[in-house]
Amino acid sequence: MNNAKKLAKHDGVGKKQGGDTSSLSLFSSKNKILAILGIVAVLVLCAGVCYMQLRPRPVLTVSTVDENGTEKKNTVYMKEAVYSIYQVENQYNQYSSIYQQMYGKTYWEMEDVDGKGRNGASAAKKQVMDSLKQREILYMEAQKRGYSLTDEEIKKTEENVATTVKNFTDAQKQMDGLDEKTLKSEFKKNALVEKFRQILIKESGIDEEALKATVNKDDYRQYTLQYYMVSNQDTSGEETQEVSPEQKQTNLSNMQALQEKAKTAEDFTKLLDEKDTTGIQYQTENLVKKDLNDSTFLTKKLRKQITKMKNDEISDIIEGEDGYYLVKMVNNDDSEAYDNQCNSVIEEEETKQFNAKYAEFAVNYVTEVQSYWKGRVKLGSFTIQ
Repeated sequence: MNNAKKLAKHDGVGKKQGGDTSSLSLFSSKNKILAILGIVAVLVLCAGVCYMQLRPRPVLTVSTVDENGTEKKNTVYMKEAVYSIYQVENQYNQYSSIYQQMYGKTYWEMEDVDGKGRNGASAAKKQVMDSLKQREILYMEAQKRGYSLTDEEIKKTEENVATTVKNFTDAQKQMDGLDEKTLKSEFKKNALVEKFRQILIKESGIDEEALKATVNKDDYRQYTLQYYMVSNQDTSGEETQEVSPEQKQTNLSNMQALQEKAKTAEDFTKLLDEKDTTGIQYQTENLVKKDLNDSTFLTKKLRKQITKMKNDEISDIIEGEDGYYLVKMVNNDDSEAYDNQCNSVIEEEETKQFNAKYAEFAVNYVTEVQSYWKGRVKLGSFTIQ
């Protein structure tokens, strides 16, 4: 009887203890579920943030309607615009030190650089977008007309990409948009656009010889010079002053020694020793006949005398207003300036004819700049730190 009671008592306790374990197990399961849900929520949030950060950002859409009434739309994404930004930033950063010295500001900080109230950064940004709009329209029109690149042309673009990437910094190579995959696509698009541009120009029927005939060859006669110069001016102080008579005589003696050396030297450009301390400098100058009166090289009288020199003739020591000169006439009838002017006239006409051709079909395209470009993109240090 007592044993039965004990057994019953133990059974009761066992059932009570069993009930407590079930409760704890249920509590533990709920915690696991909540933890899992929390982890899932964090992962979803992280995925959302990553998507927002890494998702393709459209900066421009270009649309047109074909002859069948079907709309065709191209979207330019941010990474496809990065190389264009790099080119413009690289272009203006080359002059940054000049702007800093002259105006105390970088180009990007300069105000009203385009006469329309834009600072340098805003004007460059517009320059990039205008270029992207035209490029995309030309690309779509080229495809519409059935133009494409040959295998050889594609190979050339890939070689250009390899050369371009070599000039990037390590940071630029890691930048989305300056990676080789994107650049290959961009270079191919640019190549097709340029090919189409040349086709449009050729269709214009420009008479290059007739354009060259408008350039007076005698006006653009070029006198190509090499020379050495030592300054007789001291610019170390606040004001420029003449060097002492003793220093001036030393400069003259050094130039006369150089003149003697030039008489027997095979290469006029290599008269100075690597460790030269005389202050003499080697330079070049091109005088063009039509611009002789406006040139700042020496004086008008001295320029006139120099133009009478024969090819390979070396002058006596010339005393200019700022120092001593030793001049060699390399070519007194160089065609370089004439050729450059002919090319300039032809290029001007090509641009005129291209713009006319482009205007004929550009009206059929609608461009829309996207919000990300308007609000988030700032030039000046986007690709170049």
